[in-house]
Amino acid sequence: MGNTNTKLPTSPEVPEKMPAGGIIQNLQDDITCSICLEPFNDPVSIDCGHNFCRVCLSSHWSGFSRYGFRCPECRHLCSPDRMKSDTRLRSLVEKIGQIPVQEDADKEPERQTTVLQPGPVQLVGLDENGDICLNEEALNYCLQEGQVKDTPVCLISILGEQRCGKSFLLNFLLRRFQNLEAENESWMGQEDEPLTGFEWRRGFNTTTKGVWIWNQPFWVSTEHGKVAVFLMDTEGSMDIERRKEVGVKISAFSMLLSSYLILNLDKKMKDTDLEYLEMFLHVAETVGKACKLKPIQNLDVLVRDWYFTANFGFQEGNNFLQRIIQKLKDHSNSHPRALVALESTHTCCYLMPFPGKKLVMGTEGRLSELDKDFRDCLKEYGNHLARSAAAHVKRDQEGGILTGEQLSARVKNFLTLMNQHKFGFSSATQMAITLHNLHTLETLRKDFSEFISQQEKQSRPLFAGLRVTPSTMTRGILKKQHELVQQCERLVQGDEPEQLNSASLLKSQLQSDAKDFLERYGRRYKSHALKAGVAVGVGAVGLAGGIIGAGVAAAVLATEAIVLSTGTAATFGIGTVAGAGTFGLLGGGVGAGVGSKIGENRAREAANVIEGDAEDEEEESNLSDQKCLIGSRDSL
Repeated sequence: MGNTNTKLPTSPEVPEKMPAGGIIQNLQDDITCSICLEPFNDPVSIDCGHNFCRVCLSSHWSGFSRYGFRCPECRHLCSPDRMKSDTRLRSLVEKIGQIPVQEDADKEPERQTTVLQPGPVQLVGLDENGDICLNEEALNYCLQEGQVKDTPVCLISILGEQRCGKSFLLNFLLRRFQNLEAENESWMGQEDEPLTGFEWRRGFNTTTKGVWIWNQPFWVSTEHGKVAVFLMDTEGSMDIERRKEVGVKISAFSMLLSSYLILNLDKKMKDTDLEYLEMFLHVAETVGKACKLKPIQNLDVLVRDWYFTANFGFQEGNNFLQRIIQKLKDHSNSHPRALVALESTHTCCYLMPFPGKKLVMGTEGRLSELDKDFRDCLKEYGNHLARSAAAHVKRDQEGGILTGEQLSARVKNFLTLMNQHKFGFSSATQMAITLHNLHTLETLRKDFSEFISQQEKQSRPLFAGLRVTPSTMTRGILKKQHELVQQCERLVQGDEPEQLNSASLLKSQLQSDAKDFLERYGRRYKSHALKAGVAVGVGAVGLAGGIIGAGVAAAVLATEAIVLSTGTAATFGIGTVAGAGTFGLLGGGVGAGVGSKIGENRAREAANVIEGDAEDEEEESNLSDQKCLIGSRDSL
């Protein structure tokens, strides 16, 4: 018997077998239209070889384009006349759709998402300590699942006083978005159909707690693609039974998350409404800066139960809004953030009448219980939101569109920041004190900013700037800063720790502003000194009609060479060395003695400063800052 080779023959590597579920998934990806992201419906092929649904491609190519008709994927120039039905692909789509899902056992384990019945889920609530907490499971379900994670989102949120019909309104908006195709009032429901959706009841007891979101998006088509629209309800923003800080934070959260905010008011806009709006905006601005989100993108001021005039709607509402804006302008320091928000071009006001006496406690919100004028306004406002929602997608501070997944990441971030900040709104009285102190600090900081701007303007001209040395400017800035801090201590309210905290906060803000200005001023002063030195030593020669000699040229070249390594007085002295030689050469009655004297004095100053540099580099800075080069000013 011969030798037996026990080694198995080598063979090409066999690719790892893909689970059947993976094969089906790959096939489904191959039969998906890149326009609608759904399986092909009546697929067609075009010149470049790509496939699309016939309706999708026809819609994409509808209208005239001077660039011709191009493939939505590869941008290849194609002819609509050569669009052909792809019968093989259509047959494949039908067959894949008939394959039973029997490969579950072969599938790799993956995270399973429980499909919830459409309804409201709590997004933000309160923990055992009474602090706001995020329901991350609900957030992920709404914004990070399916197509929503990669799609622009519009979040319509409503906030306002409790028991003023917020949830009632949202439920009619639900009906509107559930029937987007309806062109008449059929979307409002049957006459005797009970109102369902977000929990609501007329009366004194609140039902919703925190921020609630409808867990299913409503898909609105636009020329740029689909937009996922969500509806949100907010409770606790103006709840007298809850800690004010918690209520303000809940509302600020809803404000930051939304792209379309409805401020729901009862009968008119009261001073307390403006105070709350100011607080909401303060918190939203503070947190929004860190997360690069605007506090408000679009605002509707919705006044309910309006009875002061017989007219309702947007036109009368915007007239009312202008009166509120004028009132705030007459008291410009009362609610500055609210004034800016209400003046925005993205803010509107709608007046809505009383719904009717039949809508009383225990009612089920049937359409038959509503007065006609209220029904008409409800229909108009619902249609307005349905038409405009897709135009108000969520954006970042720079205007970039955010997808569901991108917004979800920011939500987790700004809720953490919100809990870290303590804003001091423990009661209505404390809220008023905090608001007063905020306005005081902002006014004083504005005064300081205007003072700095004035110094900046006055020191910009060359020789005017050289009259005030950096040390003199520093003393003047510190004096103004001290005056404003003392003024703050007199004006702020609250207990002693709160007053000290306000003064300390203002002082740190003013120090930061002063530091930035003084650094700029020091650089400008040295630049002025260089220019003035050359002007004194060289420019005057031209005016006298003299000849610029080699000494002047050498001085200029020396100035350019070492300006970056010298102090202010030294820089000026180098420039004026030209005066010692050039002005002496002029002779005659054209101020030769004056020119020589100027040059000698400035050269001596330069020599003294440079000698000081050799002994102590830090001393140079002190000398140059304190020595006034042109004129004399001891104060600002």
